[in-house]
Amino acid sequence: MTPRPIISEQDKAQLKRDFRKDLEGEVTLRLFTQKPSPLTIPGRECPTCPQTQQLLEELAELSPKLKLEVMDVYAQPEAARQQGIKRIPALALGDGEAPRIKFYGIPAGYELATVIEDIKTISRGVSPLSMESRKKLRQVNQPVHIQVFVTPT
Repeated sequence: MTPRPIISEQDKAQLKRDFRKDLEGEVTLRLFTQKPSPLTIPGRECPTCPQTQQLLEELAELSPKLKLEVMDVYAQPEAARQQGIKRIPALALGDGEAPRIKFYGIPAGYELATVIEDIKTISRGVSPLSMESRKKLRQVNQPVHIQVFVTPT
């Protein structure tokens, strides 16, 4: 049985137009997930992994500049470790090997809009930050780990 599409046909058509207009370079969407299994192993549950993969497959089909790579964290633990992935589902966005943005959880609802904007930004290769913010960031001379938490409300 084919799963019901997550992205509506109307939204797909709009996203295709937006991607055609806004994407310049290729963007790799690297999904860290687990393969579906009939067995549930305690501590390895991931109820949103299948929907996250379906959503990203639908998204990647909308532009030839989007490349989806699906990685099983249990079959490919070294790849997850190299990318700094600690939980699943995880989406690592980038224009090459090193991810520029990591997103944990299913990017549904408003979070999908954020991921789409991140894709556009990475594709352009130019930060949307103001010049003042860029100047201040240049003064940071040590690694910084920033986390943003989002709730449905």
